[in-house]
Amino acid sequence: MEYNENSTIHGSKSMDSGISLDNLYKMDYPEMGLCSIINNKNFHKSTGMASRSGTDVNAANLREIFMNLKYEVRNKNDLTREEIVELMHNVSKEDHSKRSSFICVILSHGDEGIIFGTNGPVDLKKLTSFFRGDYCRSLIGKPKLFIIQVTIPGEIPRMDPGSSSHCVLC
Repeated sequence: MEYNENSTIHGSKSMDSGISLDNLYKMDYPEMGLCSIINNKNFHKSTGMASRSGTDVNAANLREIFMNLKYEVRNKNDLTREEIVELMHNVSKEDHSKRSSFICVILSHGDEGIIFGTNGPVDLKKLTSFFRGDYCRSLIGKPKLFIIQVTIPGEIPRMDPGSSSHCVLC
């Protein structure tokens, strides 16, 4: 079969990637989705954590990227652990039925399995649990992406602030 850009391709594999088309998410909802960006730069003195220089540049770049991808972007700065939990709970209770996906980006201090609100740690499993199918029905079968970029307290940065940091995947 000869291929031209007007021909229809039948079968279960895409021609260029070999990825099964049967395993792709449906992304043709009226809205791409919501992208919530939490940018914690300044921490309460009681935590002993330093300010995260460069994080505002990262947050602005991420905002621009996701807006260009047609996401509704909501930025929140310097949230306490209680405010982070409340935000994720409230977002999970929204109606996402017209959205293709959900993205949460957290820029903060952190370590394995935790991120820090401005006043202390939050377990990442607690935050992601709000988006399970039994809790957030309108996102069942849709991609839910959590992008976590953290600075690990006590570690010496290897690059200029804002250019790189550790990433914890959950």
